[in-house]
Amino acid sequence: MGKSAPKAPDYAAAAEQQAQSSREVTEQQTWANRPDQFTPFGQQTWQNQQVWDPSTQQYLNRWAQTTELNPESQRALDSQLGLTADRSELGRDLMGRAEQEFGQEMDWSKFQQAGNAVQAPGQVQGGAIAGAGSLDRSQLSPEQLARGYETAGPELDPSQRYYQNANDAIYNQWADRALPQQAKDTDALRTQLYNMGLKEGDPGYDEEMRKMREGQGDAMRQAQYQATIGAGSEAQRMLGMDAATRQQLTGENRDLAGFGNQAALGQFGMGAQAGAQNFDQSLAAGGFGNQAQQQGWQQQMAGQNQNFDQQMQASQYQTQLRQQQIAEEMQKRGFSLNEINALISGQQVGMPNMPGFNQAQRSEGNQSLQAAQLTGQAELDRFNAQQQATQGMMSGIGSMAGGFMMSDRRFKERVKRVGSTPGGTPLYTFRYIFGGPEMVGVMADEVPHAVTKIAGISFVDYSKVK
Repeated sequence: MGKSAPKAPDYAAAAEQQAQSSREVTEQQTWANRPDQFTPFGQQTWQNQQVWDPSTQQYLNRWAQTTELNPESQRALDSQLGLTADRSELGRDLMGRAEQEFGQEMDWSKFQQAGNAVQAPGQVQGGAIAGAGSLDRSQLSPEQLARGYETAGPELDPSQRYYQNANDAIYNQWADRALPQQAKDTDALRTQLYNMGLKEGDPGYDEEMRKMREGQGDAMRQAQYQATIGAGSEAQRMLGMDAATRQQLTGENRDLAGFGNQAALGQFGMGAQAGAQNFDQSLAAGGFGNQAQQQGWQQQMAGQNQNFDQQMQASQYQTQLRQQQIAEEMQKRGFSLNEINALISGQQVGMPNMPGFNQAQRSEGNQSLQAAQLTGQAELDRFNAQQQATQGMMSGIGSMAGGFMMSDRRFKERVKRVGSTPGGTPLYTFRYIFGGPEMVGVMADEVPHAVTKIAGISFVDYSKVK
């Protein structure tokens, strides 16, 4: 039966052991991923050197990679490098010529002048169409037609005017009678209360006056509600009466306007018939004159268009000639720059690529820290199980002991004397090894006359301790 919990594992040592294992695995993986490669174009090799790492306080491998080409690839690389250098030097020699060509501003005055803008054919001169004549529209104008009619009657106000007027009338009818009566009732109640010996501030007086005011307020709100209900119906009735009157008067104005329009339209129809006849005659006479004048215009426009086409072709030729001269000048100025670009933009030097390979994957190191944690937890679980078993056994023994108290010194810890009983027996503070609070009692071996043993464990009957 254990008396104390197991010691915790050395987690720091376990963590250091796991870190060391991880470093070893990483080093092994690095070695696995440093293969020497040999191809038809050359080889790639690795070299390592032990160097001191102050951060880990140990020696680590420092790797160096070397790539060597075979003689044929090396000779091709040297040729490419030499050709690139020669092209660069030649391009640098040509820069002086390019600077001279671009250093001079282009002389625009030596180019052909662009073609002038050509004036488009103007409007053909001419007056009104000959013989067209003009129509006498005055005979087609009837007397002024009525374009509308006026509304008549009272102005309709579907807002609050009808409603408010009716509401005020109904409420005021009630107020004229009820409000004076309420004032009289209030004075009568006040006099009655005074006669009963009550005055303002007395609970009875204030309560009766409050009831009076509430009743009067309820009557006033009821009157306002009735006025609201009655005002809606009255407003609707008043609006309907005004609308009917307005509709009747407006209809009379509309009928009068329609009668005048019918008379005017009759007169207009007769004038329009006469005007149409005169217009047809004028139109026939004007058509002949218009046809002759149109033929003359067409001949004049044909001559103007032919002259315009000739001027346009000459202007376009001058402009095209100028554009060609400018293009030739720009091409001549760019010769040197294009030659330099062609030299320095050739194929670049390239190194042969080594083939790829499947790299070794990293494996996990020893999980020392996790193992230490699991071991510590297992030890603690075993200890707790033992403690629970001990407590169960002690509980069972205590039940067998009845009114006795276990005072066997073997099951106590942190024992400290704190005094004596009235009879001189030493008293101690202690804790049982299987847990529980701090207690005060005696040791069984010091009071043998009060001890009873059960299953080899000493229990004290404190009724016998003096």
